[in-house]
Amino acid sequence: MAEEVKFLGMWASPFSRRVELALKLKGIPYEYIEEDLSNKSPLLLKYNPIHKKVPLLVHNQKSVAESLIILEYLDETWETHPLLSPDPYERAKARFYAKFIDEKLLPTMSKLVGSTGEGKEQAIEEFHQQLTILEDELKGKQFFAGRRMGYLDIAANLLLLFHMAGEITGEKILTAEKFPVIHEWIERLMKMDVTFKAATTMAEEVKLFGMWPSPFSRRVELALKLKGIPYEYMEEDLSNKSPLLLKYNPIHKKVPVLVHDEKPVTESLVILEYLDENWETHPFLPQDPYERAKARFWAKFIDEKLGHMAGKEKEDAIEEAQQQLKIMEDELKGKQFFCRAENRVPGHCCKCFDLVSYCRRVYRRNNTNRRQVSIYLGMD
Repeated sequence: MAEEVKFLGMWASPFSRRVELALKLKGIPYEYIEEDLSNKSPLLLKYNPIHKKVPLLVHNQKSVAESLIILEYLDETWETHPLLSPDPYERAKARFYAKFIDEKLLPTMSKLVGSTGEGKEQAIEEFHQQLTILEDELKGKQFFAGRRMGYLDIAANLLLLFHMAGEITGEKILTAEKFPVIHEWIERLMKMDVTFKAATTMAEEVKLFGMWPSPFSRRVELALKLKGIPYEYMEEDLSNKSPLLLKYNPIHKKVPVLVHDEKPVTESLVILEYLDENWETHPFLPQDPYERAKARFWAKFIDEKLGHMAGKEKEDAIEEAQQQLKIMEDELKGKQFFCRAENRVPGHCCKCFDLVSYCRRVYRRNNTNRRQVSIYLGMD
């Protein structure tokens, strides 16, 4: 393509998610660069010397920072799938509510995560008042933008993330009974099939069937991006599985599924090793057989030990989490990543550490002083 578009982001950032979603909706080919915010790249420092943070869009060597500003830049530069209405008043309203989300709703959500007791009750009441304002704005529409997803829907996408976090932890603050309109909007977003194909000169065809809230799908997506493998993403609705998913994964009928030149590979850890054996860029597993064995051991430990805790009684789960995180902390000591510390890039078992949201909650609630793991999880 004549135009060069680079997107510097961080997988866990809801602001990076905004830009990623806009790029996909508009069908803009781009190069994704995952940033380690504890060791910021020279490229990030060069193109965003003021804030030194993500997301950052670089278009033909010109940098644009701040997620909402990037959304408007994309809309003014690419005509496909307009995000803002041509009507000046509707555009003004969308900008107003996006600002409301960032300046009012987001701080309240942060208070909800970090508070307990009376403080939490006050935060919940404040959150409900703010959601009522958004609920009233959304009434009678499929999306905030009308009949299709637009600027404000992308800005409000963090509500979907908050909802999914509540489903995982059991703290359902945003309920269908209290906010039926917003809940229907969230369900609509989850069922959207955002399909894109990156610009590529490769003869090989790579497809990923996933579901974006799935941490196992996220493993494969992150691995594909780190290796720079162009792929087509197919969003699955697991309540109404596609014929293609049933064709390629007839045994388990679940995501993620990688299809490489019509050959399906299933199970996230199996897919990671398959990618590593087929594409030489950014190796995940070390050359040393013993180090490879250790990475596989810890990956299995994470899935079989950490992965089952969400359904336990809270106190038991917290105690068990602390014991298991101590084991992980001992393995991490003296390294920036579990794997490939010498190159300062994440490796195989780093992709497996997908229960960070749960771990963060344990740490925040118990003020556990485990600085090494805290740094790794991005809490410092």
